[in-house]
Amino acid sequence: MQFLVTEVFDIAARGGLVAVGMAQPGDFVGIPRLYDEATGHRIRVLGVDHPTPRTRRTGETILVIDRADADYVAAGRRWTAAAPPGVS
Repeated sequence: MQFLVTEVFDIAARGGLVAVGMAQPGDFVGIPRLYDEATGHRIRVLGVDHPTPRTRRTGETILVIDRADADYVAAGRRWTAAAPPGVS
């Protein structure tokens, strides 16, 4: 399972950063455990947001990410469910 970040929003009233992107293949069940593909850094997913009319139309998913991971939350980043070697 991979997640490609297409947009990021930092809405002050939200509990974390809002990352919009494409989950491949398929959709997440529950809160996914994700790692930045380039660095292996664990991405702390706080929740999967409710679909919007746009995400229903485009097939995108909305994740809420801990602000502590802001360095890894940017359009074009790819996250994977596969833990890097040595991480469980």
